[in-house]
Amino acid sequence: MTESEFDIVIAGAGVNALSCAALLTRYGLSVCVAERNPWVGGGAVTREVTIPGFKHDLFGSSHVWIQANADFKDLIEPELVKHGLKYIPSTDHITGHPDKSGGPGIVIYKSIDKTVDSIARYSKADANRYRKVYDEFGAIKDGFIRAFFSPPSPPSTMARALENSREGLKRMQEFNLSARAWVEFNFENDFVKAVMLNWALAPQILPEQEGAGQSFYIMIPAVHVYGQAIPEGGSQELPNSMARYIEANGGRVITGASVEEIIIENGEARGLKLAGGAVLRARKAVVTALEPKQSFLKLIGEEKLAPDFASAVKRFSFGKVTICRMHLALSEPPDFTNGADMSACAFHRIVDSMPQMTRQYAEMSMGQPPSDPFLWSACWTLLDPTRAPAGKHTLIFDTYVPNWLADGKSWEDIKEDYAHNVLLRKLQQYAPNINERTILGEYIETKDSLERANLSFVDGTTNGGERIAAQLGAFRPFPGYAHYRSPFRNLYMTGPHCHPGGGISAGGTVAANVLLEDFGLKRASN
Repeated sequence: MTESEFDIVIAGAGVNALSCAALLTRYGLSVCVAERNPWVGGGAVTREVTIPGFKHDLFGSSHVWIQANADFKDLIEPELVKHGLKYIPSTDHITGHPDKSGGPGIVIYKSIDKTVDSIARYSKADANRYRKVYDEFGAIKDGFIRAFFSPPSPPSTMARALENSREGLKRMQEFNLSARAWVEFNFENDFVKAVMLNWALAPQILPEQEGAGQSFYIMIPAVHVYGQAIPEGGSQELPNSMARYIEANGGRVITGASVEEIIIENGEARGLKLAGGAVLRARKAVVTALEPKQSFLKLIGEEKLAPDFASAVKRFSFGKVTICRMHLALSEPPDFTNGADMSACAFHRIVDSMPQMTRQYAEMSMGQPPSDPFLWSACWTLLDPTRAPAGKHTLIFDTYVPNWLADGKSWEDIKEDYAHNVLLRKLQQYAPNINERTILGEYIETKDSLERANLSFVDGTTNGGERIAAQLGAFRPFPGYAHYRSPFRNLYMTGPHCHPGGGISAGGTVAANVLLEDFGLKRASN
């Protein structure tokens, strides 16, 4: 049995794990990252799944929140540029919201003024409300960034700050609304409401889930303040560059290395045992970036857990929402019926109306494939031509679906029919040129293929755990363990099941800062 020793060893090589490792490396610590798959990246994976030469982001592809992570932008990204990372920003068109009902559609631009003008074509009152939400971000921006990229505050912190004034209480009321109630509360035009609700549900929350109102005060302004960028060559280039940086500075990133055990000795994490018997010893700490049931119930064992902690792990909910996604290789990009400005957007959120949204989530709750779904689509080759042969394009489009089917079938059974006769037909209502003439190749992703690709995509969920109030902030992943420490000495957690949750944010830097503070290498933040 071979043994190697490092300061820190990390289970899993997703973006959170690698960003944690990269920041620790910046402080001179030796780090080893072990990954089950032959590649790194977790949810940020790029593959040629349709035709050779066409690069598709299989899972995560939108790099918005990482642009707000100061540790990443200031400390890590400058180093990653030396190892091949190049971000391509969307400098004008961010998101298109086409309208097949005769309206002009709405385009979200980097410019708040142009965006407000686009919304005003539907409702001046709604445009003014949108601008007001954006304007109010200035007062909370610093606090949001601090809260998003720091260990969670106690649940009462916000209430104490807001409860002593009439304006504060009004804001608390809005924060506690569901996403559907918030858009009904704030907007008047049905299409504008549908656009805003569709946007808000991106983190896989449910329309009637209370406490989602506060997200609008971040979601709306953030895209104008931070913009959106994608890595040249695909999402995979972010984790690839982090792996290169770690190895160039004395660390190791081992692929094809399935973790069989988190070694606990006398209540302390001491390393990782890999399939085949190799052991990675940790002088200072072990970090698990794997989902909590895998980490604690499988790799440590319930017999080593306190009963109340074991119960908390078992109760952790991943939710009932997954995706059905088509990847297409195309001879030309989508040509949207709303005109050139709409077609210039690389990313689209496609929704008809509020009743459509209500119907989709009702069908999902009953285990039925949505009959008339909204879509999200991305033609990243409009921004990054390196992802396809010259003049050709890639396209992703998908919708949310239930991860269980009431009729007992699997998504593998129905994926061909659903993708072609529901998803593609829906897209063609808006971009009719995506047809047998322009489609060169295809690949369909479902719950089943998601589970095969990544053991942390439990039941085909991709967001690191259900984003309900009981699993956010100080409750994520478990009450009393939201500060990235576990019940075992020197065993830490990172990943989308920890705060701030799913999405490409390089949130592993938050866990890394906790380790650095515990080691006395960095002063604790206030």
